[in-house]
Amino acid sequence: MRYKWVVLSNTTIGTLLAFMNNTIVIISLPAIFNGIRINPLSPSAFQYLLWVLMGYSLVTASLLVTLGRLSDMYGRVRLYNLGFLIFTVGSVLLHQTPAT
Repeated sequence: MRYKWVVLSNTTIGTLLAFMNNTIVIISLPAIFNGIRINPLSPSAFQYLLWVLMGYSLVTASLLVTLGRLSDMYGRVRLYNLGFLIFTVGSVLLHQTPAT
Protein backbone atom coordinates (compact mmCIF):
# COMPACT_ATOMS: atom_id res chain seq x y z
CA MET A 1 0.00 0.00 0.00
CA ARG A 2 2.86 2.40 0.79
CA TYR A 3 4.40 1.86 -2.67
CA LYS A 4 1.27 3.25 -4.35
CA TRP A 5 1.68 6.54 -2.49
CA VAL A 6 5.34 6.76 -3.42
CA VAL A 7 4.50 6.21 -7.09
CA LEU A 8 1.67 8.74 -6.94
CA SER A 9 3.83 11.39 -5.28
CA ASN A 10 6.75 10.85 -7.69
CA THR A 11 4.45 11.09 -10.69
CA THR A 12 2.74 14.19 -9.32
CA ILE A 13 6.05 15.90 -8.61
CA GLY A 14 7.33 14.94 -12.07
CA THR A 15 4.26 16.44 -13.74
CA LEU A 16 4.59 19.59 -11.66
CA LEU A 17 8.26 19.93 -12.65
CA ALA A 18 7.42 19.45 -16.34
CA PHE A 19 4.84 22.24 -16.25
CA MET A 20 7.21 24.40 -14.22
CA ASN A 21 9.94 23.90 -16.83
CA ASN A 22 7.63 25.06 -19.62
CA THR A 23 6.65 28.10 -17.58
CA ILE A 24 10.30 28.91 -16.90
CA VAL A 25 11.06 28.85 -20.62
CA ILE A 26 8.19 31.22 -21.37
CA ILE A 27 9.13 33.60 -18.54
CA SER A 28 12.79 33.63 -19.55
CA LEU A 29 12.09 34.52 -23.20
CA PRO A 30 12.99 38.23 -22.75
CA ALA A 31 16.34 37.24 -21.24
CA ILE A 32 16.91 34.74 -24.06
CA PHE A 33 16.13 37.42 -26.66
CA ASN A 34 18.44 39.89 -24.93
CA GLY A 35 21.16 37.24 -24.89
CA ILE A 36 20.96 36.78 -28.66
CA ARG A 37 20.49 40.52 -29.16
CA ILE A 38 16.98 40.49 -30.60
CA ASN A 39 14.33 43.01 -29.62
CA PRO A 40 11.46 40.87 -28.31
CA LEU A 41 8.89 43.55 -29.16
CA SER A 42 9.75 43.83 -32.84
CA PRO A 43 7.36 42.10 -35.26
CA SER A 44 10.21 40.09 -36.80
CA ALA A 45 11.02 38.52 -33.42
CA PHE A 46 7.86 36.41 -33.53
CA GLN A 47 9.52 33.77 -35.70
CA TYR A 48 12.36 33.46 -33.18
CA LEU A 49 9.81 33.10 -30.39
CA LEU A 50 8.26 30.18 -32.27
CA TRP A 51 11.66 28.62 -32.92
CA VAL A 52 12.57 28.75 -29.24
CA LEU A 53 9.25 27.33 -28.03
CA MET A 54 8.94 24.67 -30.72
CA GLY A 55 12.61 23.75 -30.41
CA TYR A 56 12.17 23.18 -26.69
CA SER A 57 9.08 21.05 -27.33
CA LEU A 58 10.82 19.08 -30.08
CA VAL A 59 13.84 18.28 -27.91
CA THR A 60 11.58 17.30 -25.02
CA ALA A 61 9.46 15.02 -27.21
CA SER A 62 12.44 13.32 -28.85
CA LEU A 63 14.17 12.78 -25.51
CA LEU A 64 10.93 11.38 -24.10
CA VAL A 65 10.88 8.58 -26.68
CA THR A 66 14.59 7.86 -26.36
CA LEU A 67 14.60 7.84 -22.56
CA GLY A 68 11.42 5.75 -22.55
CA ARG A 69 13.25 3.07 -24.49
CA LEU A 70 16.25 3.28 -22.17
CA SER A 71 13.95 2.96 -19.16
CA ASP A 72 12.49 -0.21 -20.67
CA MET A 73 16.01 -1.60 -20.96
CA TYR A 74 17.48 -0.49 -17.62
CA GLY A 75 14.47 -0.12 -15.36
CA ARG A 76 11.92 2.64 -15.02
CA VAL A 77 12.53 3.40 -11.35
CA ARG A 78 16.30 3.68 -11.78
CA LEU A 79 16.04 6.02 -14.77
CA TYR A 80 13.26 8.09 -13.17
CA ASN A 81 15.36 8.62 -10.05
CA LEU A 82 18.41 9.44 -12.18
CA GLY A 83 16.34 12.02 -14.06
CA PHE A 84 15.22 13.60 -10.79
CA LEU A 85 18.83 13.76 -9.65
CA ILE A 86 20.00 15.39 -12.89
CA PHE A 87 17.12 17.87 -12.81
CA THR A 88 17.78 18.78 -9.18
CA VAL A 89 21.53 19.27 -9.70
CA GLY A 90 20.85 21.35 -12.83
CA SER A 91 18.31 23.50 -11.01
CA VAL A 92 20.70 24.13 -8.13
CA LEU A 93 23.50 25.06 -10.53
CA LEU A 94 21.22 27.40 -12.48
CA HIS A 95 20.15 29.04 -9.24
CA GLN A 96 23.81 29.74 -8.46
CA THR A 97 24.31 31.53 -11.80
CA PRO A 98 24.78 35.26 -11.20
CA ALA A 99 22.20 37.56 -12.80
CA THR A 100 23.62 40.07 -15.24
